Amino acid sequence: GPELRTIFLGFDQRRDELKYSNVKGKNPFKDVRVRQAFSKAIDVNLIKDRVMRGASVPAALLISPLLFEGSKEFKTAAVDIDGAKKLLAEAGYPQGFEVGMDCPNDRYVNDEAICQAAVGMLARIGVKVNLNAQPKTKYFAKVLATGGYDTSFYLLGWTPGSFDSWNVFANITGCRDDSGKGGPFNFGGYCNPKLDELAAKILVETDTAKRNAMIAEAWKMERADVSHIPLHQQTLNWGVNKKVKIVQRADNQILLYWVNMD
Repeated sequence: GPELRTIFLGFDQRRDELKYSNVKGKNPFKDVRVRQAFSKAIDVNLIKDRVMRGASVPAALLISPLLFEGSKEFKTAAVDIDGAKKLLAEAGYPQGFEVGMDCPNDRYVNDEAICQAAVGMLARIGVKVNLNAQPKTKYFAKVLATGGYDTSFYLLGWTPGSFDSWNVFANITGCRDDSGKGGPFNFGGYCNPKLDELAAKILVETDTAKRNAMIAEAWKMERADVSHIPLHQQTLNWGVNKKVKIVQRADNQILLYWVNMD
């Protein structure tokens, strides 16, 4: 079945000028139309079929549907190449632009291949992506706070440790400073203070129905901003000896008291 981890793409939305781009003096990703254009160009179903060979579940949100019952209200972004080109033109990039992309090549299932697919998809709207795929040790040393969030466009995966949407709002979409205070894994520095205010209320709300309604509102806010581009939850595949019976948890953890050996 699908893992709880969601794989997604992120953008540098904090710097006034992208570090790895031919656009000088401004940051295209600060314009929501550019982020929308990228979202319309990425075909998550094609990634599922061609790259993941069916072993993924396309994602509409940055959280697994197993962890938020209201997720059925949200749909994966529809591919619209002409619409994406129009949005880029409206944003001032009728010919597209160049941007660097950071990607691990040994962290997630088919991670480099996913990034290579994204490179090809974005080329269809005039965006030239210069891919920098590295082993995870080098990748994370570059893109984490300790490396100065040194990225313009990147691939990341996240499993909310509390199995709850608030964890994503706190770690992935929460406003942060350059040291990482705030949303430490918000590599691109997306920030919506209204979303943060709502997340703070979600944290302390004890009425389940009210809380779920607030979570749905927060996700609608985040989707309108296109803070990131959700791709999928990768499928868990374990090799198990015939003499072993084991419970496969969706968070990819093995609890030994759920293992039986003949």
